[in-house]
Amino acid sequence: MNAFLKSVDEFNEINIYCLSKNILVMYKFTFLTVLVMLFGLLFSAKPVEHLGPIQKKDNVLPDNSFRLITFTTEDQGKIQGSLFEAGKGRVVLFAHGAVFNKESWYFLCDLLREQGISSLSIDFRGYGESKKGTSDHKYHDILGAIEYLKDQGYKKIAIVGGSMGGGAVLKALAVTIDKKVDKVALLAAAGGKPVMSEKMDKLFVVSRDEGAYQRVMDLHEKSADPKTLKVFPGSSHAQHMFKTEHSQNLVNLILGFVGE
Repeated sequence: MNAFLKSVDEFNEINIYCLSKNILVMYKFTFLTVLVMLFGLLFSAKPVEHLGPIQKKDNVLPDNSFRLITFTTEDQGKIQGSLFEAGKGRVVLFAHGAVFNKESWYFLCDLLREQGISSLSIDFRGYGESKKGTSDHKYHDILGAIEYLKDQGYKKIAIVGGSMGGGAVLKALAVTIDKKVDKVALLAAAGGKPVMSEKMDKLFVVSRDEGAYQRVMDLHEKSADPKTLKVFPGSSHAQHMFKTEHSQNLVNLILGFVGE
């Protein structure tokens, strides 16, 4: 009888041990699965600042639609841009906002090329393959791009800047105004001083309910003529307006302004 009870106890102990081992294996497997998933999410995530604004096919163009160029700024920064070539008359320089990149303007660059207008969309220092020089000042990237386009033989330069890019444009224009820059379109520029040149046409764009509204109104009021102000309904900021129902109107406004 004692031998039988001992056998039963040993059998139960084995079952408990096996059950415990199974639970431990299942726990390890679940933990490893969660760990692998977390690492996958971590390494597949993209930095926000390198995302284009409009996740649509218009921003995906064949490699032969443009050529990548690099220029050196006055403070030894190395800036990369995409040059859409159509002709040597008019060229449009695009300057992106803080959560965008040069690709965010490709759909406009392609439309301009269809109209026979060249364009250059740059990545600011710290974005894409662009590297900063001895400073963090992004206005150097604008001034460097203007010099590059002049060296390429373009006769007239228009500039379109959104938010951070618009602020960099205004700061560049405060340093020097090149006579070849005859148009500037600013989508809710982040900072900067009024443009006092009477030889440069200016377009100020803002949404009525966004935080930058009053700043844009002040910039427009204090800037010299000729100038135009366009206020869109809603609260979308700068390049984010291209995601709204007002996108086509904004596209037409910019194309009409820089193409005149």
